[in-house]
Amino acid sequence: MTQSPVFIINPKSHKVNMQGSILTRIAVDYGDIPIVYFDGETPLEETLSHLLHEGRDTIYVEGGDGTVLAALTTCFAERSEGRPLPRLAILPGGSTNLAHAVLGLKDVDSEALKQKLDERTQQVKRPEIATHKALLVETSETKSPYVGFLLSTGSLARLMLYTQNNLHGKTRGVVSIARAIMQLAMFPRSTKSEDGKPLVRASEFVRLDEGTTDAAEPQAFSMLSTFEELSLNLSPFWGRGVAPIGFTQAAWPIPRLRLGIAKAVLGGAPRSLEKHGLTSEGCSEMTFQTDGPVMLDGEELPMPKDQTFKVTVSPDLEFIR
Repeated sequence: MTQSPVFIINPKSHKVNMQGSILTRIAVDYGDIPIVYFDGETPLEETLSHLLHEGRDTIYVEGGDGTVLAALTTCFAERSEGRPLPRLAILPGGSTNLAHAVLGLKDVDSEALKQKLDERTQQVKRPEIATHKALLVETSETKSPYVGFLLSTGSLARLMLYTQNNLHGKTRGVVSIARAIMQLAMFPRSTKSEDGKPLVRASEFVRLDEGTTDAAEPQAFSMLSTFEELSLNLSPFWGRGVAPIGFTQAAWPIPRLRLGIAKAVLGGAPRSLEKHGLTSEGCSEMTFQTDGPVMLDGEELPMPKDQTFKVTVSPDLEFIR
C-alpha cells in the first residue's frame, strides 16, 4: 500500500513540548514529507487544506486529543468538497491521549516509524488498519461538523475545564484527571469553577430528537462517545446494545453525592450507579439543548445562540496501528 503522508505536529502539546517531537527528528531523512506545525491558535485548515488538495492521503498526528480533533475536523470540511478522507496515524503527544490509546500507532519509536515510511512506496503487505466511527457535532452556526470521540456537558465539562485551568500546571494527563476526580469526590460542594459556583451543579438539558418527548429537567452532566472505555479504564456506558453512540447522563440532584462520584470513578456496576441517578443507553444520533459548557475531546465548543447541538456518527475512519 502506497502512502502520500503529511506530518502534523503540535509543539505546544505537553509531551512534545517536554520531550521533543519524534516526527521532527525523523523528518530530516524524508525531504518529500511536508510538516504542518499546529499550535491550537491558527486554524489548521489554513495550512492543511492545500496539502489535502494535492492528494496527501495519510496524516501522521503528533499531539494530544485536541490536535486529533482539529485534524479530523479539517478533513471533514474538505470531504464536503468531494475529497476522500485520509487515513490517520496517531502518536501520543499531549496531556490526554485517549484517541492514541484506542486507535493510535502501537510502536512509536523512531526506527519503527522509519520502517513504515520506507515501505510507503513499495508494494508491501497492507499495514494493520483499525476502523472506527467518530462523533459529528453540528450547530446552526457551523459550516461543517466538529469531529471527535468524547462529548461531555454540564458538570463533567466543567471538571475538564477545571483540570486544564488549575491542575495541568502541576501534573498532566491521567494523573491530573485523577487528582481532579479525587478532589471532587472529597469536596463536591466546595470545589468551585471560575465563576465561583460549585463545579458540580445543575445544568439545563433537553433532548429534541424526533419522537422524543423528554421535558427539560435539571441534569448534573451527560456524555456521549463512540468509545467503549475512557481514560483510567472507566467504562461509563451500558445498555448500549449495537448502537454506535453510548449516552450516559446523571440527574440532578445526585443522591448521596460523594458516594455516587466514588462509584462512578471506581467503575460501579450499572445497577449500583442507577441508584445515584445515572442512566445509560445507546443511540445513533441525538439533538439536544443545553446551557453549557460543552466539551469535545478536551476542547470547549462555542455555544450557539440557540444552545442546540446535533450529534451523529461518521462513516468508518481508518487508523494505521
